[in-house]
Amino acid sequence: MTKAQAVRAGGGVRRLLGWIIRLALVLVLVAGWAAWELHAAGLRAVAHLQDVTATAVEQFDAFIGRFSAVAGQFDAAAVAPHGRIDITVRMLEAEPQLAPAESLFLYDAAGHFIAATVPLQPADTDVSGHAWFEAAAAHPGGPMFMATPAAPLGQGAGFVISQTISEHAGGVVGVIGTFLAAPALRALITPPVLPPGATVSLGEAGRSPPMLAFTVGTAVSHPLLARALEWIGEMPRIGEIAEVPGGLDLRIDADVFAGITVADGRPVLEHGGALAIAIVILLWLFRPRRRTGVALSPSPAARPALPAPELEWGWEIDSRGRLVGVAGNAPTPLLSAVGTNFLDLIADDARAKDLREAIAERTAVHDLELSIVLPGNPSGAARRFRVSGRFVADTGGYWGTAEEIQSMETVKEAAD
Repeated sequence: MTKAQAVRAGGGVRRLLGWIIRLALVLVLVAGWAAWELHAAGLRAVAHLQDVTATAVEQFDAFIGRFSAVAGQFDAAAVAPHGRIDITVRMLEAEPQLAPAESLFLYDAAGHFIAATVPLQPADTDVSGHAWFEAAAAHPGGPMFMATPAAPLGQGAGFVISQTISEHAGGVVGVIGTFLAAPALRALITPPVLPPGATVSLGEAGRSPPMLAFTVGTAVSHPLLARALEWIGEMPRIGEIAEVPGGLDLRIDADVFAGITVADGRPVLEHGGALAIAIVILLWLFRPRRRTGVALSPSPAARPALPAPELEWGWEIDSRGRLVGVAGNAPTPLLSAVGTNFLDLIADDARAKDLREAIAERTAVHDLELSIVLPGNPSGAARRFRVSGRFVADTGGYWGTAEEIQSMETVKEAAD
């Protein structure tokens, strides 16, 4: 490998290392931002999930409150054998307050039918052996919430909400209840806004499986981001548990990224992508630039000292051969040539070829005699200079000195 090739290879390696460092900086900044942003966004997602869970609890509490208010309208007198028509009318008037429940029914303490808002099935005249009735009768007060595979009045599987009716002495004289089908209960405990793929479950505290569990929508899978969360110590899923009447727990679980998207209004990836693009643009704007100007760029470590008085003047060209600047006792007309191609000022084609080849190979030149036509000379006369210079790696150009040998009116093309 020649010296010129070694210089070019070294410059390429430095540029490559520079870009690697820039990309590494981008990655470090993005990773640092991601760790901070994911933690902060995760907290916002948890807060949002707490809010929607509270909304679901409020909806369920409101329904239970309406049921308790309706049940409180019926006292021990309502369980008496006489006046069933009047009790049925009162129950029909109160039933709309229990939406989305489907019915209202009343049984005495022995499980015998008293009244209902829907037609009675023969098998429903006695519910004393039904699990929901036994549980309600064994726990005076209420309300009691229980899943049942066979609800009163033939509605099928679902959930019974019941409450006992007591006499003044405290004894239980009857049980009043209503029925919720699974779709109705699902609508009742589903908040208006949930992250896609969120799981909602309702069940007795500490017992598994839950009475009701369902998933809302479909979550978008982010396996790589989930691994990133685990790496920074964050959980890929978030969950909230709240207690509701009847000794039940309402639980909502969601994917953290789905939660962040709902809480922040847009996916976290959009934030990260925008940040990465902004950092790349900043690095590009503040990248090292090659210097240009009418004066020689000062870099004592990279360039030789300015020429001594006997060497007359110094010159610098960029990687394209354009004159960047002059120094010392340079001919005044050369100042106006800054920015033009230095090789175009050489009158001797053979000598210009020598300099061109040296520039292409990035090799030094020593005492090369050149005939230079100074700008602003209408006669085309040239002056002869002895030129030396060497390649400057940090700019890709050349820096050198020139000493005038002679001045002549015309310079003919030199013969070999």
